[in-house]
Amino acid sequence: MSSVAVQFVKSLLLFGSQIALARLLSPADFGVVAMCAPVFGVFALSNDLGLSQAVIQRPSLTADDSNNAFWINLAVGCVLALTLLALSPAVASFYNDHRVTGVLAALSLLIIVNSLSYQQIALMHRRMDPVPILLIDIAPVLANVIASIAAARFGFGYWSLVIGQLVHTFTAGVLAWTLSPFRPARPRALARTLPLMKFGAHLTGLSLASFAATSLSPLVVGRLFGAWEVGLFDRGFKLVSMSFVQFLTPLTRIAETSLARLAADADEYRQAFLQFSEALILFLTPGLICLAFMSDDAVLVLYGREWTATSPIVSWFAAASLLAPAGAAASWLFVSQGRTRQMLQCGLVGQGLTVLALALGLPWGVVGVAVSAAIFSIPIQGVMIWGATRDGPVSLAQFINMLLPIAVSVMVAAALVYGASLELHRLALHPVLALTIGLLTAYVGTGLALCATAPGRRIIGNAWRAAQIVREGRAAA
Repeated sequence: MSSVAVQFVKSLLLFGSQIALARLLSPADFGVVAMCAPVFGVFALSNDLGLSQAVIQRPSLTADDSNNAFWINLAVGCVLALTLLALSPAVASFYNDHRVTGVLAALSLLIIVNSLSYQQIALMHRRMDPVPILLIDIAPVLANVIASIAAARFGFGYWSLVIGQLVHTFTAGVLAWTLSPFRPARPRALARTLPLMKFGAHLTGLSLASFAATSLSPLVVGRLFGAWEVGLFDRGFKLVSMSFVQFLTPLTRIAETSLARLAADADEYRQAFLQFSEALILFLTPGLICLAFMSDDAVLVLYGREWTATSPIVSWFAAASLLAPAGAAASWLFVSQGRTRQMLQCGLVGQGLTVLALALGLPWGVVGVAVSAAIFSIPIQGVMIWGATRDGPVSLAQFINMLLPIAVSVMVAAALVYGASLELHRLALHPVLALTIGLLTAYVGTGLALCATAPGRRIIGNAWRAAQIVREGRAAA
């Protein structure tokens, strides 16, 4: 529960910073950094090589494994940072925007700093150390918020966002070395690290494919339409992603670690997975429903009236994210069972569909891209769910049976939120009050619809017991 509380505080900080920064910076300021994000992201994802996830998931881990993983990450990080620095002028030429060169040069430092702390943080998650994990999760965000807002107020423009990222990464690195007892020794027996690298390579391949497909949108939008349009697009996407990714990431780590420990007992594994999945979907989906129908109020509250053009982008991206919690739950099956090769195969199919969605949506501008993403989200998440349930203790029928009662209750809540949004618009209430009523309607409506049936009441009970599994997993660790 402390993890959820920290994520709630973290989300409030991030939302608060977005409110402040949207009023201090222009869409073009956000657009400059958003254009750099796809290039930087590819290098940052390549740095870890999936070794952190491999360390967390591996049943037995030696000191040599940790040492070797650290030095591999550091070596790769130095090479990637220098490569990004060398490529920055070419990327600026691609966008025809000289500001990109300086931003990418500054961001290249983050790759080296991150590579110095990957192993410390991964070992904390492996041991499920609650206090260090939560501190590293929240303190860098707070430092980022303070630094970026202060820089924006002093007139640093788009550099405010870069400064915030730099402060975030350096804060996390210092905390990781301070709180973790791990200190790297001389690398030995590198050949024994090959299983870790093989496991991580599949995850890295999927992450790169996923990131490339997702980041292709701002890349193409920035090239075709310029910094202003990509700024609107980026803020619309980020508003939606911030509403659930901040909670999804820590819950995913807890679920994957707990499920990996239960892999030997099929019945316990299946029960734990269904409980975790139900809790995740119930926690996130009603909020996305509210965001889809009440994007106008959300944009007014968070960004201000000058950002109203991003409202339809928010609405469609929220609709595109409705199946994301179910797809994330399916990925737990791949990782906890060590089936990362199959995960990569399914992910590549899904990312191919993402690129197709982008190509079909571009003729209608940034809103068309968001609409196309919503349409294609069904087959994209469907491929992941189908692939994850082909093997292992959880079948496709069991997964669908888990989803059906929740889907019905969410549709009831969606109808209630839609009706409420029309009435609230007629009453012309303050956006904060309207959005609050919409969120309450979404969650209360979902809960009441579940309580009306026996399967729904069972799901609510299972979701509540998922918290017990988390605490038992920490005690065992």
